[in-house]
Amino acid sequence: MDALQTLLCFLDTRLDRGQRLPEALNPVLLLLTTSARAHRETRKFLRMRVLPPLREVRTRPETGNSLRNKLVRLMTHVDTGLKIRAAELLFVLCKGSVPRLVKYTGYGNAAGLLAIRGLQDPRADGADSSDTDSDTEEFKDARADINPVTGRIEGRSLPPPMSEEQKQREAQKLFMDLERLARGRIIQPLSLSADGRLRPLEAMLRSLGEERESGSESD
Repeated sequence: MDALQTLLCFLDTRLDRGQRLPEALNPVLLLLTTSARAHRETRKFLRMRVLPPLREVRTRPETGNSLRNKLVRLMTHVDTGLKIRAAELLFVLCKGSVPRLVKYTGYGNAAGLLAIRGLQDPRADGADSSDTDSDTEEFKDARADINPVTGRIEGRSLPPPMSEEQKQREAQKLFMDLERLARGRIIQPLSLSADGRLRPLEAMLRSLGEERESGSESD
């Protein structure tokens, strides 16, 4: 496995340089793809380093500095041979699973390889059941909001978590807004009475106030 690690380091370094990429990368990509296709242990080793379980799904698969990000960027390179070699490597590391490839690269980046191979659009299919056990909690929570074309969350925005102080301020603001709307007769807050019926909250508060006053007078 030391030789594989050396090849990955070489690949990563060449990708960072960005010069004469086809000449420098095609032989390495071909060697890694052939080895991964022929040897199960080689494929597992390469997959764990190139395609580890997904955690970050807020950004596009081609955005970032990981080896996966860099290889996904190659999938849309102007050099046809280079982008096919990069896509083939990722496809082999995904064990030839189209849904799994799209999960790691986004359908937009994988479309070229899928068209060349005559494979169907996986967006109409369900998730690859063989891959769900290895999904991270982050990916499972965000799965429903991931756009399969871009490979990132787009269904909803994820605001940063609020502190307790912020929650209290928002609750106070909501209460004041509701109180203002109630005073203007725009809404009528209701509450559940002791007999299980909905009654105007204002009437219930008035009734409770009168009961307290009568109780204090009797004392």
